[in-house]
Amino acid sequence: MGHPAGSGDGTRSWRGEGAIFAATLLFMLWPLLLNGAPFYSEDSPSYLRGGAFGFSTGFLILGHWWQALLGSASAVSAAPDPHAVVSTAVAEAGGTRSVIYSVTTYLLRAPGMTLVALAVAQAAAVTAMIGCFRRLIAPGLSVSVAVMAGAAIAFLTSAGWYAAYAVPDIFAGVAICGALALTVFFDRLSKLARALLVLLTAFSITVHGSHLPLTFAVLVAGVTANLWLRRKTSVPLFAWAAGPLVLAVLALLATSYVAFGELSLAPKRYPIQLARSVADGPGAWYLRDHCATQHYAICELFGRNPPRDVGDFLWAKTGVRYRATPEQMDRIRAEESMIVRAAAMEYPGVQIRRSVTNTFVQLFRFGPQGLIFGRRIVGAEDPTLEQASPDRPALKVAGFFLIYASFLASIVALIAYRRRLTREEVAAICVVAVGLLANAAVCGILSAVTDRYQGRVAWVLPALACAILLRVWNGSRPPVTSA
Repeated sequence: MGHPAGSGDGTRSWRGEGAIFAATLLFMLWPLLLNGAPFYSEDSPSYLRGGAFGFSTGFLILGHWWQALLGSASAVSAAPDPHAVVSTAVAEAGGTRSVIYSVTTYLLRAPGMTLVALAVAQAAAVTAMIGCFRRLIAPGLSVSVAVMAGAAIAFLTSAGWYAAYAVPDIFAGVAICGALALTVFFDRLSKLARALLVLLTAFSITVHGSHLPLTFAVLVAGVTANLWLRRKTSVPLFAWAAGPLVLAVLALLATSYVAFGELSLAPKRYPIQLARSVADGPGAWYLRDHCATQHYAICELFGRNPPRDVGDFLWAKTGVRYRATPEQMDRIRAEESMIVRAAAMEYPGVQIRRSVTNTFVQLFRFGPQGLIFGRRIVGAEDPTLEQASPDRPALKVAGFFLIYASFLASIVALIAYRRRLTREEVAAICVVAVGLLANAAVCGILSAVTDRYQGRVAWVLPALACAILLRVWNGSRPPVTSA
């Protein structure tokens, strides 16, 4: 992926690339190997259960369609209605997460229910993007130097940590890389590389609701940077850049329609934005003042004083997840955006200050402290988490300092060598900066401030800086584009 246009791609070259990929992937798996399993959050078993249900329900839907095509009315009426089955499951769960990532989790659950295959696949996606940067920016490196660079990224950044996390977070960074390559370095890509990047970026968008606005922001910044570099419009550039968004939206809408009978980019979602607004203050104050007259569904659960903590609001035993009936959850979803907008308009100063503060704090929180060593998934029928061995806080402290040191060192080195950077490299750095800021804003404003949300993308800047600095230190000229 990412072979410069017009460069050779003979057998020896691809053998070397295969060796680099395999070695870098092995280094990227160090947290997985050290822990003996992926890192798990409370969401990991949920994705696994949702994937198992989605997989079985998918076969039920296919069988239902097949019987309908054959015209067997008795068989169709005798079979369970797939949408009724889905509605019952959603009602029991209170909402859904990404169907696509849930099914992927179930398919890559091996061995057993450990999700090791999932973590390896995620690490492979990160490794592919690191290799893409290297081939686009510094293709002339020797195999040994390329492998050492991959090892440095794996051990010194957040990439290895969050690739081993059995949740879709790492694909936010993969989406930024894909969007960057498809725009700023568009002319250096072969058509095959572009197609592969479109597919991987589109998949990355579908696995979490925050990835769509994030990727959109990076693609817009990347296209703008490309137009600035070339000083001319390019229809192929617009078409290829739009590809991941179009494919992702179509996949999300199709999945929503097949599974839930509705066209939505986030069907049966949990009211996370409302929880964030309440935690920030404006949502809580608005409900305090208007619950008595507006009769919102959320007021039926909490009255005029909803919990001010996002976790308590959503996931506690007394929170929305467990207290709301299916009918109330549907009303909460329908009323959520209206309440959030009205609260922001009623308290604009507070909302702006909290949003800016959350974005700023999120931008600089990307350590591994939230990852827990020693957790295991138990129970094949109803997967849950248990602490099988002690956590390793000292190792996470060491990881924290290495991650922040490498991030800061990347910035310092890029500034030090700024006069030797090409215009494309400067544009790429700016686009990645937009991606990091957009990620902090999306997560800080619409969700909760936590290390995992910025840790999932913080590795992108050091990975890009590594490729750029290796080109500079190697004394090589930038690859020739096909413009």
